[in-house]
Amino acid sequence: MKNILIFLVTVLLIGCETNSDLSINYLEKTIENSLPNSFEYELILLPEKSVVWEDSVFSISQVINGSTGGRITMEKYYVSNLGDSIIIEADLRIPPGAFSGTETISMVVDNQYAAIHFYPEMIFEDTLKLIQKFAGLQLDNYNTGTLDFVFIDDDGTVELIKKNGVQINVSQGSVKVQNAKLTHFSRFGWIRKFNSPILIDTDQ
Repeated sequence: MKNILIFLVTVLLIGCETNSDLSINYLEKTIENSLPNSFEYELILLPEKSVVWEDSVFSISQVINGSTGGRITMEKYYVSNLGDSIIIEADLRIPPGAFSGTETISMVVDNQYAAIHFYPEMIFEDTLKLIQKFAGLQLDNYNTGTLDFVFIDDDGTVELIKKNGVQINVSQGSVKVQNAKLTHFSRFGWIRKFNSPILIDTDQ
């Protein structure tokens, strides 16, 4: 009976690994700097908006008391110029004591890339957690194992961040990060890493 069980588990694992359309990658102990802080990558584009939606800005703001913390959620969508629905979801959880005083926290979706800007720029005393999803992206030409959710600096460099894991579904064009650990506010979003990370000279 034990041998049969081992065989069934092995078959199931092999079946999951050969499904190129769906990649679920839970990384319970992701190391923040498992790759160089600067490496070769490209930002994932958002599909262009249809004429009706082209002036739309997707954002949400909420007043948060740092001593008590809080939660901010966003559920938005728009229609692309190809007629597809692009879904944007975010769930930001702020623990008590993350910062002092009261702040108006804002999440603003990037106009061009699958990324979100967080305001105001600040560093936290405790880690915030973010669940974030885009659906309806054009991912047909992407290897799911190269997609990742990262911090994107204004100078174009990116840094890996700790997270519980990512979920990628090519057929639905969806990318989702589970509990990304945010220690500061800036821009965070999705990239495609090239197979061999290469250090980039950011002074050029």
